[in-house]
Amino acid sequence: MKISLLTLVLALPLLLCGQKSLRPDAFNKQKKSVLLRTGITMKYVEKGNPKGAPIIFLHGYTDSSRSFQQVLDSLEKTNPQFRLLAPDLRGHGASSMPNEKYCASNPEQCFSMAAFAADIVAFMDQLKIERAHLVGHSMGSVIAQELATKHSKRINGVVLIGTLVDAIVNTAITGFLRDGLLEETWRKTLEQKPGFRWPADAWKLTPTDVGEEAMQFLQSFWVVDPVASDSFVQSILPETAHTHLGTWIGVIRELAHFNSEQALLNLKKPTLILWATQDNMFPEAPDQAVVKRAFQAAAEKNGNLVYYKTYGKMALPASGMQENDLGHNLHWGAPGAVAEDIAEFLLTGKPKINLPYADPQNIKKVRTDGSSSNVIIWSKNSNVAQQ
Repeated sequence: MKISLLTLVLALPLLLCGQKSLRPDAFNKQKKSVLLRTGITMKYVEKGNPKGAPIIFLHGYTDSSRSFQQVLDSLEKTNPQFRLLAPDLRGHGASSMPNEKYCASNPEQCFSMAAFAADIVAFMDQLKIERAHLVGHSMGSVIAQELATKHSKRINGVVLIGTLVDAIVNTAITGFLRDGLLEETWRKTLEQKPGFRWPADAWKLTPTDVGEEAMQFLQSFWVVDPVASDSFVQSILPETAHTHLGTWIGVIRELAHFNSEQALLNLKKPTLILWATQDNMFPEAPDQAVVKRAFQAAAEKNGNLVYYKTYGKMALPASGMQENDLGHNLHWGAPGAVAEDIAEFLLTGKPKINLPYADPQNIKKVRTDGSSSNVIIWSKNSNVAQQ
């Protein structure tokens, strides 16, 4: 589903500019900075009560803290008691890249989920946060899994938005993004330059350096959501277009081998999973079947409550594209509903009992009904149960 012509016209001047020409808007101007012991200079947004219970928001692949802007605003307004922290993860947004000399020739070694998790632990230490709740989207949900299973003493609970457990069976990551877009199309374009070495010479480049074809991909297929506000999507597009190729390559190479099914058997934290019916990145089959199996096994083994809540009423169309209901970026399309679920889960231990979906007559409007059939609960020695 392509974004509107107006969005493309407004975004084009920024997309055609160099890295240094990205204009600092009100959202970016509020970012704070901290130097971590991992060597990363991490930029982050902080809202809410500085003394409140901390919630750390972990964005997705090639996104930034801006991905959660609308959710943060909603939570700050409705639940000002929380301390809201949204960092730009390493190599994303305004945060620094890892060391080029060590990483450029083999970028995946610097973008492991363990490295991302180490940054967050260092971030918590720097801000003197002993324990926190986590909210992660897509790649950020994978990092949240890493933290909840490997650094469990620092984590109170997790909310996973559009998550996955086994990337090896995910064709979007292994086939389309890694083997097709990056290692085939973009690589061949850049290797037309005499002496170009992939991936080392791509480290500091961005999709803007690849050319018009890369820009068309971002505008038409990557930074898109037909339910979300066009102006919000437009604000994300330039930042994604200026994400270094070292990040693009390193993360996707690492993610392509990700499987957390065994690690999740150590998950002992309260967990809420939010997923939408038109998620074309991590769809029902095969991805969500593996997610359900893994988290049910963890809950039955360890006794922690796991809620799995589905957004949307319309199934993924035959086109394989999100068209008329909530999808992979459901926190873009339904930020208010996601904020409500986060707050309800942290305050009561369970999500809101409702079903958010895009209005078929106007998909820019998200409605809810009182259904509870979209919520699955897993716990110790229990069968799959509907709320």
